[in-house]
Amino acid sequence: MATILLFLLLVLFPDFSPAEQSPLRTFHLIEKNPQFKNQSEARAACRENYTDLVTVCSEEENTALINLINSNVWIGLQRSQFSSKWSNGDEVTFSALTGSCGPKPCCAAMKTDASWDNITCTEKRNFMCYEQDQTDLTFSYHLITENKTWYEAQSYCRKIYTDLVSIRDQEQNEAVKIAGMNSSDFFWIGLLRDDWEWTDGGRSAYRNWGDGQPRSTSSNCTQLNVNGKWQNVMCSNILPAVLCYNTSLHVSEDRMNWENALYYCMKDNRTGLLHIHTESDHTKVKNELRRRRISGTLWVGLGQSQLFGFWFWSDGSGLSSWTNWVGGQVPQLPLSQHCGAIDTEQDFKWLDKNCRYAFRVLCTVK
Repeated sequence: MATILLFLLLVLFPDFSPAEQSPLRTFHLIEKNPQFKNQSEARAACRENYTDLVTVCSEEENTALINLINSNVWIGLQRSQFSSKWSNGDEVTFSALTGSCGPKPCCAAMKTDASWDNITCTEKRNFMCYEQDQTDLTFSYHLITENKTWYEAQSYCRKIYTDLVSIRDQEQNEAVKIAGMNSSDFFWIGLLRDDWEWTDGGRSAYRNWGDGQPRSTSSNCTQLNVNGKWQNVMCSNILPAVLCYNTSLHVSEDRMNWENALYYCMKDNRTGLLHIHTESDHTKVKNELRRRRISGTLWVGLGQSQLFGFWFWSDGSGLSSWTNWVGGQVPQLPLSQHCGAIDTEQDFKWLDKNCRYAFRVLCTVK
């Protein structure tokens, strides 16, 4: 019913459009603000005005942040307990680690017997990238026989393939071992173990430390320098500015059908069901849901005309040339269901679902 009502609005009133949705994630610089001086006060200013201190997820984001600043600024990385994280943000559910690198950051390299060794991340080694097929979600592995640090390897894999490989189970571990048989020595995989965490709980394993950083001192907070490199400094230091980010993504606590979701997302400060037009939008949604530990199937603003069969977004726009359907195929009448959702267990792909099913909902907010 909801898709029919929305379609009629679009046909009969072509100027109709729900409230325009804002960008999913935006960066903001606060400078020369007397309300804050140290990192704690800077974070309070971010949380009062936006979402939190900025989490940096990639080289591209780091570059975008550099373009906003003209002085050294606070970012959201601070020292915490040692923990392991995969480069691509996956949860660590499997490990074959042996040995220890002590009280310092280290990265995992696969040995010839498929066990992993903890090695200083700045050593230079071969490395394993992976690429995920966008149609059937299968993985292909690519051994790169160039010697790079773990951080350099991460950058290389993200530019050419998907990322450094993450390993979910013993079967995948064996597949990576076989793919790496031509390596003459241990090779990097995507596991980083360090004692740095993002203040917003983000899982980003991207790091861009300057030479000799981070120092093993009581300098437990991080500044972004104007040259783009990161430096760990005392949290009590006074900096002239702070980088914050704001997210416009809302996740409902309750489950509801798609029609109720459509109306729910138009109430209060919400501006509509989420729509995803680009791969960049997709990445931002995926990172944000991972940060919040949200899983399962979630409604988005995808609807299908039950009369003509085309898919559209609930903001009145059609689908762009970039789509993200499971299997790479657009669901077609008469077999398709008429409402769209994303599934975190299937790499956040789009699925057609019965509109009467009850799921949590993704909205945008002002």
